[in-house]
Parts: sequence; structure tokens; C-alpha cells
Amino acid sequence: KMNKSIINATILLFFAGIFFVTNDAIINFLSQTHVKFFHFIFYGIPVFLCFPLFLVFKGSLLYNLKCKNYYPPIIRGILNIPLPFTAFVALENIKLPEFTTLNMTAPIMGTIFAICFLKERLNKFTYLSLFIGFIGVTFVIQPGFDTFNIFYFVTLFGVLLITITTFIVNKYNYAATNIGFFLYGGVLVHLVSIPLFIINPLVVSFFEYSLIITASIFINFAMFFATTAFRIAQKHYASVFPLVYLQVLWSSLIGIYVFNEYMNIYAYVGAFLIVISGIISFPSQIQQLKASIK
Repeated sequence: KMNKSIINATILLFFAGIFFVTNDAIINFLSQTHVKFFHFIFYGIPVFLCFPLFLVFKGSLLYNLKCKNYYPPIIRGILNIPLPFTAFVALENIKLPEFTTLNMTAPIMGTIFAICFLKERLNKFTYLSLFIGFIGVTFVIQPGFDTFNIFYFVTLFGVLLITITTFIVNKYNYAATNIGFFLYGGVLVHLVSIPLFIINPLVVSFFEYSLIITASIFINFAMFFATTAFRIAQKHYASVFPLVYLQVLWSSLIGIYVFNEYMNIYAYVGAFLIVISGIISFPSQIQQLKASIK
């Protein structure tokens, strides 16, 4: 059962990474226009509502809204509120590949959480993966270099919030269903966008609306896949988390071929190390699987 859970979590995180990067690419484009983060969230409300409406017709909405402990999903929902703001502000001032690569500090933070709060036993591959990933991130940030940007810290703050939200799902996986975590995680940020939109309304073009709807579909599926993955990963949180490193590859390709955004040679070396770090995470999972069987 645990073997199947980790395999499923790996598959879900793989596709979630592609969806996250696609959403970020669209935000990268929209952040250079007159569209603000709350416009983006407001116009995406119909897409989010499709999930609870589907559950209504299925007759399982109330079941998924009931929690054994309401605090974890609600707190997680509150922490999700600033994330669209940090993404828009950061992508308005830094390149998409840099933004995604900085988001890859999440596994490092996640492992610290796993050691301190989940009491996970890590193996040599996990430590090696995290060490190489940390070196890679340092190459991208390049502290002290002329390319350093203060908005890197805005991105890192968002990463910290994301890490805490995934940690909550993993540690308190019994509190709610994966769908319940997803619904509580998204409802508050969408509600907050309504008064902000009323204060500063905006009529977008059909092209912009199409991009927003597309991004909303991708981000909702990405959040659902990631939430489900970390909930079923249970005691293998640290070894599964480094899989998100592969987002650097997708982001670099989109940045180059869609936005003509290039990083310097140091950043590409860092991105390469981060991808290698993600690959090394696979033996870590295999060892944890063997340990769980014993």
C-alpha cells in the first residue's frame, strides 16, 4: 500500500509541476499588463466553483467539507491568500526561470520541517539531493553579484508559505480529505479577491480572459494534485518533495522559447544542479520504500 502511495504521489507531483509552471508563465505575461493579482483570481472564480458544483451533483460535497479538525485546512487556506500577490509582484520584477528556480528552495525548507516536526529518518541520497539543490539555488540567487534582485526575497517568502501549507497537509492528513484540503485552501483567496475587484474593477480583453481561465484550470489541478500527493505521501514527505525540482527544467524551456528570457551562465549551472538534485531524490524514495517494507 505504501509502495503504491509513493508511486501515485510521484506521478501527481510530476504533472503538478508542469501545471504550476504553465500557470506561472501566464502570470509572467499578465504581470506586465494592467491585470493585477486580484483581477486574475476574481476572473478565475468560475473555474474554482466547478469543483464544489461537481461534488454537489455527485452528492459528496458535505462529506468532503466535514473535518475531524477544522484548524489545519482553515489555517492553510489563510496562508494561501498572499501567494497570488507574491507571484505577481515577483514575476513583474524577475525572470520566469529565476522565479521557478527560487521556488525550488521549498524542498530544502520541507526537509528541515520533516526533520524537526515529522521526525523522518533521512538517508544519504536525501542529504545529497538537498546539498546539491542548495548549491544550485545559491548559484541562481548569486548573493553579492550585480544581478541580485531584492524581489528574490518576495519569492522566498512565498516559498516559505507554500512549504508550510504542504507540511500542514502532510502532518494533519487525517484532518480532512484531499478534496477538503483543496476546497478550504482555495475558497478564502477567492473570497478576498471579490471586494478588491469591486474597489478596482477591470474589464479584460477576450485574449486576457482566455489566458486567465487557462491558468485557473492549470493552477487548480496543480493545487489538487500537489495536495493529494503530500497527503498520501505520509511519512515520506522529505523524499517526495525534491521532485518539484524538475519544475526548473520546464520553466527554463518556457522562459527561453516563449518569453526569450535567459539567465546568466551561473544561473544555468545552478538550474542544472537543481535538476540533478531532483533526479537523485528517486534513489532516496527507493530506500525509504525498502525501509517501510521491512
